[in-house]
Amino acid sequence: MTVRKDSTPTPGPAHQYKRSWKNLLINKKYQLRFTLFMVGLSSALMIGLGLWVMKVANETTQVSATSVRGTPCDRIPEIEAPEVRPAVPMKLDDNGEPPPTPMTAPPEPAEGSAASGSASGAPSGDEPPRRATIQMDESSMTIMPETKRGIVLPPDFGVKVVNHWQCELQISGKLDRLERGRTRILLVLIATGLFLVFGLAIYGIKMTHKVAGPLFKVGLYLGKMRNGRFDKVYNLRKGDQLVDFYEHFKHAHAGVVEMQKADIARIKAVVASAEAAGLGEHASTNELREMITRKEKSLE
Repeated sequence: MTVRKDSTPTPGPAHQYKRSWKNLLINKKYQLRFTLFMVGLSSALMIGLGLWVMKVANETTQVSATSVRGTPCDRIPEIEAPEVRPAVPMKLDDNGEPPPTPMTAPPEPAEGSAASGSASGAPSGDEPPRRATIQMDESSMTIMPETKRGIVLPPDFGVKVVNHWQCELQISGKLDRLERGRTRILLVLIATGLFLVFGLAIYGIKMTHKVAGPLFKVGLYLGKMRNGRFDKVYNLRKGDQLVDFYEHFKHAHAGVVEMQKADIARIKAVVASAEAAGLGEHASTNELREMITRKEKSLE
């Protein structure tokens, strides 16, 4: 409060309070209870909605995947097995010569002839028996390998193979897109739920702060009034709630201040009358002066 040269008091500049993140939780019990209830209710609704959406998304993905897997693709033509010609049996190269006549051993002599031989001067039994001689002529053998016919491919074999694998890759790509779409829905639901929870938590604290702030200020002013101080009641901050209630409190506070000022004026009149009557130093007059001082301080 400033004072002019003519000692007429003038109101000073209005005091403005600014919000700060440090004092958002003025009434923790009220603000946290309200915010947690709002966040819990929204979380339960989001979880239920998310489960239903994912159930529908899974069913839709399965139906679409089944439809995609049922898409027919061109078959790859079968390759004919090569024809195997039977092997030519092996033969001996005789070069047009007749086969050699095998040699046979001479027949063994009979017992009677042996006796006559010994009598006629033939070799005795001490001589070794004669053995047959076998002569092997040189021959050659030719083996003919099996012959295979080359693999026969259809004329459009390459085109059909390319079309088949192109169709398979398209089906695989469609299945991947369906799976990515299902995953995208899940991630969007999770992100939306987290954003909603944190957003509601911050919004709930700020909104309850706009209600708890005016109540807190009213409580401070009432505490000062109980202690005999009648400070100036400042306006609410922009965006605060309970504006009508606060205006009623301001009018009531202003009425109490006017009553205090009226009491001061009446007490001063009594003191002036006492001084005029020569009772300025009386104990009661001094008490009245002290009362005036206390009341004036309470209005500062």
